[in-house]
Amino acid sequence: MSPSRLPLLAAVLLLSACGGSEPVESATARNDQGWVGAWAAAPYGPYPLGPLTDLLPVPQPVPLPPIPSLLPGNQAVDQSFRMVVRPTLGGETLRVRLSNLVGDRPLRVGPVQVAQRLAGPAILPGSGRPVLFGGRDEVTIAPGAEAISDAVDFSYAVGTDLAVSFHVIGESGPITWHAVSFALSYVGLPNLGDSTGDPIGLSFPQPTLGWFFLSGIDVLAPQSPGAIVAIGDSITDGSYAVPETNTRWPDFLAQRLQRAGIAMGVLNQGINSNTVTRTAISADSAYQGAPAVERFGRDVLDRAGVRSVLIFEGTNDLGAGVAAEEIHAGIRSLSDRAHAAGLCVVVGTIPPRMDVIPPLFSWKPATMEPQRQRLNELIRADSSFDSLADFEAALALPGTTLPNVLLYFPDLLHPNSLGFAAMAQAVPLEALVPPPVGHCNR
Repeated sequence: MSPSRLPLLAAVLLLSACGGSEPVESATARNDQGWVGAWAAAPYGPYPLGPLTDLLPVPQPVPLPPIPSLLPGNQAVDQSFRMVVRPTLGGETLRVRLSNLVGDRPLRVGPVQVAQRLAGPAILPGSGRPVLFGGRDEVTIAPGAEAISDAVDFSYAVGTDLAVSFHVIGESGPITWHAVSFALSYVGLPNLGDSTGDPIGLSFPQPTLGWFFLSGIDVLAPQSPGAIVAIGDSITDGSYAVPETNTRWPDFLAQRLQRAGIAMGVLNQGINSNTVTRTAISADSAYQGAPAVERFGRDVLDRAGVRSVLIFEGTNDLGAGVAAEEIHAGIRSLSDRAHAAGLCVVVGTIPPRMDVIPPLFSWKPATMEPQRQRLNELIRADSSFDSLADFEAALALPGTTLPNVLLYFPDLLHPNSLGFAAMAQAVPLEALVPPPVGHCNR
């Protein structure tokens, strides 16, 4: 799905769940007793709202999220989920985060298990470990809240797929999820009860692109320099990446760090269709999640061990007709908040786009392209940022501001895997990591 507005999708706004502007925060996780974010997904919802959940006039490469009969009334009813993730930082002790962000009632979950994924919904026999919350195998999560588990002894290496299985007790009410993961997870049958220990996965018959309720995995890594958060829209989320390949640009960035011997986590907090500003959200827009100015505290500053952030948003604001100056001001406000919390900040320029075929896309080159170029001028000229990731240069034809078609999906908006790799190479590592490799000393 395009990060731009898609009027063919359901028009939904959940601003009331997001609250107003946030005060100056401290990055509490910077000294979170050695915990560092190893994986994350920005939560939103409620299910089934989100990109790719309605029929689109283009073929879908993988199954859509679970059919309504598996989630009666669009809620979980006494059923189990198996969410598959690939952390970017290994270790021997982890903890799990579950979110009830858009819930309208307390969410009861238990038991919860983490295991090594074998293939599909199957887990490696004997690898499962119980996940407890306050010493109990059940947790109740208040509406709008996130629950963080106790420490779990679980040794795994970078590149290992983990399966987090959990049982929702009773009726969940509105489901918090992340609709488009470009990876497959699995949903059990309603009223089946607890099947979290099923090693083969036969009780999880429905593959899904969505991550349900799961919002993060932290690892105990006191020697790690910390985590890098990438906040963005569908390009960061990994739109049209081949599922199960982990070829989003933050995945390639994590691989760069690993090759350089830098033990930092990379947290992908992209949301399809997301914007920087509230101005870009309108009644005919596709579901976008909360704009970056509203979700920055939750999705960046409150993550464990965060040291630095790469802000890459704005193309959807441009597509909605927001002026470059207003978008830049929004990005600048995010950078100021990050700096006040002690983080290093890199900002990405907006890549070229030529998604001009109606009705799916909304790019109007005559009026919007000058604003895109103006926004990039403002980003490049802003000395308050610690550094710049020049994604425009990485994805443009040399010497032009036109997209290099070899690096794009056919929509000429979203990069392909080659484009994602080029973006990761354009990220200035030295601005995001501490000495001796870099100079992020905040």
